[in-house]
Amino acid sequence: MIKFHCDGCGRVMAKGELRYKVKIDVRAAYDEIQIGLADLMRDYRQEMVDLVRKMRHRSPEEIEATVYKGFELDLCPACQRAYIRSPLRFHPEQAKDADPIDIDGFLRSLGLHPPADGRSGDDT
Repeated sequence: MIKFHCDGCGRVMAKGELRYKVKIDVRAAYDEIQIGLADLMRDYRQEMVDLVRKMRHRSPEEIEATVYKGFELDLCPACQRAYIRSPLRFHPEQAKDADPIDIDGFLRSLGLHPPADGRSGDDT
């Protein structure tokens, strides 16, 4: 049986249960580069040597993280609502008192009926 854990509160979520995927990409922002003839003629060797010397004591992971870092989170509905309210200050405890969403009731209100066994119907 496939299970997911909410990365906010740690709650176990079964396959087919409503969950949210959050993808965060943190990238270094650079201004647009305009290259002229003088830039193409310049010798950059010393700058490259200096740059390598500065980074020699840093791990590849540390160097990579200064340019790009990606995260993927699974959130339960309560943690998703807390995250949406305050994405930069999300704390899982904000979701503890949230009312659970009745997905089956919502589907019934649309005239859709969830399977009697509670499964999502896509377990192929």
